[in-house]
Amino acid sequence: MAYLFDSWIYPLGIGLALTLFTTLPRLKGKRMDFMQTKENWNDAKFTLMWGVSIAILWILLNDPFIAVIPTLFMAFGDAITGLVRNTLYRKRSKSSIGNIFMLMVCIPIGYYFVSISVTHIPLWGILAAIVASFIERYEFGSIDDNILITVSAMLILIVGSWIG
Repeated sequence: MAYLFDSWIYPLGIGLALTLFTTLPRLKGKRMDFMQTKENWNDAKFTLMWGVSIAILWILLNDPFIAVIPTLFMAFGDAITGLVRNTLYRKRSKSSIGNIFMLMVCIPIGYYFVSISVTHIPLWGILAAIVASFIERYEFGSIDDNILITVSAMLILIVGSWIG
């Protein structure tokens, strides 16, 4: 996103459109079985958080490079936890090994994108990666890991940008 768009409006619009794309079939009883499960709406929450988090960070910090970090944590970091989990356990479950692999993916992402940003505070990117990787393991009712990863990383990046 940081290289593709010159405004937060485009990622927000795309995120909201994808949220509709993933929500409407469910509401019509025509779930997309290749990517959606009956048990959760995580796909819709993912797309919503994708667009909203980029917009919020871009607006608050005026930095598209920092704005994409939580989304990349959610997309690539959380994806590796699923791959590890499915490889080891052959079912959807939470595991510490998945969080370790997520951390190995997220630390370089956080470091790189914060280091090329306006703020140049890569340690905050690493801290955001650590917290997001830890919190991925939790879900609280309808608040799933896609929301927790994104919000926790956003808060750390905002605080880090303000503190310096």
